[in-house]
Amino acid sequence: MGKMRKPFVLPTIAVLVLAACSGGGADRTLTTTPGATDVIVDTNDVAVGNFGGFGAEWDPYESSSSSAVPRLVRDRIGFMRLPFVRVRMFASWYSDVNNDYDFSSAAMQPLYHILDAAKANGTDVVLTEWGQREWSKDPWPIDDPRYAKAVADGLDYFINTRGYTNIRYIVISNEPDLFQPSYSQWSSGIVNLHRELQARDLLGEVRVMGPDICCTDGWWAPSLADLKEQITAWDRHHYPDPEDVHDGATEGFMRSVWDQVRSSDPDWTTKPFILGEAGFQTSDKSTPGYAIDIADYAIQATRAGTSMMSAWMLDDESYPGGVDTDPLEFYGMWSTRASGSALKPWFYTWSLLSRLVRPGSTLYLATQPTNIRVLAARHPSTGTWTFVLANRAPTPARDVNVKVPGYGGVTYSQYLFNGIDGSGPRDANGFPLPVASGQSGDLGIGITLTIPANSVAYITASIA
Repeated sequence: MGKMRKPFVLPTIAVLVLAACSGGGADRTLTTTPGATDVIVDTNDVAVGNFGGFGAEWDPYESSSSSAVPRLVRDRIGFMRLPFVRVRMFASWYSDVNNDYDFSSAAMQPLYHILDAAKANGTDVVLTEWGQREWSKDPWPIDDPRYAKAVADGLDYFINTRGYTNIRYIVISNEPDLFQPSYSQWSSGIVNLHRELQARDLLGEVRVMGPDICCTDGWWAPSLADLKEQITAWDRHHYPDPEDVHDGATEGFMRSVWDQVRSSDPDWTTKPFILGEAGFQTSDKSTPGYAIDIADYAIQATRAGTSMMSAWMLDDESYPGGVDTDPLEFYGMWSTRASGSALKPWFYTWSLLSRLVRPGSTLYLATQPTNIRVLAARHPSTGTWTFVLANRAPTPARDVNVKVPGYGGVTYSQYLFNGIDGSGPRDANGFPLPVASGQSGDLGIGITLTIPANSVAYITASIA
């Protein structure tokens, strides 16, 4: 893992041939790779106006031998420049049924370790109060006013006393469509929480995020109809069939989901569209194929309008005994400490999405040749372009020419991950390295590159 591998494909740089013109200027003529197919970015067709980033679920190490965040993990989230994490908590860790609080309880320490590390890394937090379940020991039903008070008082303490100003979102009840008695009770809980946050002047600090549903659509339309005032970040979970992603069907599904928000909430342009949990339940998480599938899923979801996407999940050590499915599953980007915290292939593709497609970027739609998926992002303050291209064809390699009309010279780097054998340049830490850097090109004419079959390429380009 730590040994650097030889770059297996280098990009073909667009060659500029300068010829004298009758007017004394220069005419630029492109020499491209024969058979290269244009990918043309349409800067008039915005998919996401203010992207929030590719994040991950990172739950406290409460079942581990130590709840502290190891240096190894800090280094990994540092490389990722992880923009946000979704974090599980229970209000019962600090509150009893009558709202008597002990914020220094032993149960709170694993949560503080995660929040400390996230803050130090510049990572925002989606704090998720998991809701009443048998193993949670939360003593209230979700519509009990004491529950909303406990959550709001907890947020007030976390933000204003401990200084966790990176807590930007609050969810109450993970997947309430599965784990709450009724929509009526859950929606009452949302109204109660909004009222409590308003009373503490916290609505400018934290967005109420929901409905956080998983597996049924019965709560989606009522939430859009009833809770537009309270919910200021719309989210749901989606674990598609890998075949739907491979066939390109996930983009259409996610677009239909967000179209319902656009047609129901007059203020939808001010509210992020969030995939609060994303992944696959039917795939082997340790294969190169999973790494390609999750990157393809990310491309399709963002093209459909998803403005934040949280992969389930960051680290197997959050659940060292496995997630309580049958059979037990290990979803993380690396293995448990007992298994050496070994990076899985999908760390490569997701870490680059997190690192390169930065919050604040504008995401544009681009043409997609057959079996090619394309994400195009530009950060308005730096002017940096990032392109992510997945070749889903089993054979052969494809030559594509990425063009942005109206733009000119750039200096760019390219990364490449092979989804067949999992190869891609890595440093001694297992972090991705570019196959080429400091290259010169022209976006108006095009940057031509070769993408092997079932592989994903990343280009990051700065204006020259």
